Amino acid sequence: ESDPSMGSVGQHNVWKPNNKGNEARSGLKLQVLNNLVLGSDWNEHMESSIYDWGHGTPDAVALNIRSMTHDPDCRAVRRAMKVCNANYGATDWRGVNQILLQDDYIITSLAKMNDYYLEGTNKAQKQYTMCHELGHGLGLGHSDENFHNKDLGNCMDYTERPQNNMHPDTSNFGTLEELYGNLNDNVRTEQRLRNGGDGRLLSTKEERLLEEEFEKYAAYLSEPIEVSSKRNAQSDGEWRLLHQTDTAEYHERELGNGYSIRTSILLS
Repeated sequence: ESDPSMGSVGQHNVWKPNNKGNEARSGLKLQVLNNLVLGSDWNEHMESSIYDWGHGTPDAVALNIRSMTHDPDCRAVRRAMKVCNANYGATDWRGVNQILLQDDYIITSLAKMNDYYLEGTNKAQKQYTMCHELGHGLGLGHSDENFHNKDLGNCMDYTERPQNNMHPDTSNFGTLEELYGNLNDNVRTEQRLRNGGDGRLLSTKEERLLEEEFEKYAAYLSEPIEVSSKRNAQSDGEWRLLHQTDTAEYHERELGNGYSIRTSILLS
């Protein structure tokens, strides 16, 4: 039987593979877009977390950070995770990760840090939150959801003592290997991003149509993120609360045509 001191382990999600067959199990190579406010100390925490997640044992993910012109709207980019910080106001959440799925595969992720609650907090809390939301962006659920039990020593474990859980650990890396396989020399070469998921290069017209469809559904990610207690009747009918604890919520919204959004919310 399960240990009653342990919380529920969260659901994992998987990025859409670039290719079919054996190459689909050769690890995940992902662009991470730095959309943090220039000069913010969040940049330090992001760089540390990216290094941690990209240098695990077993080694299942390769993360390529790309700087970009600051986008205050934090709009999603296909086949990339974008990391943002802003004062999002009194939302009752301090960190979120939103993923857009197509046929149950992740095709984009947004990690957001809410400075309304996190500005002025200590480095451990910021490092924990950044590492946690990036982990969700890679597809990981929670290691444990009980804030009051013994810390597991990884940032996917809920904690009241963030200084103990600021980094991923071998259990997180092992789960990533289960999801994606292990990196090899082939996957460390430059990934062909302009393909349809089966290794076939797309024509310009096909690429444009794919991007237009993506933008249509990714636009839903720009809507305000609401915790369940603040949802009105209309939005509450659109969203399904999949899981809830005292400190977190996990929501899903079906968009049709095989698209859906899942949002992991770390409450304030």
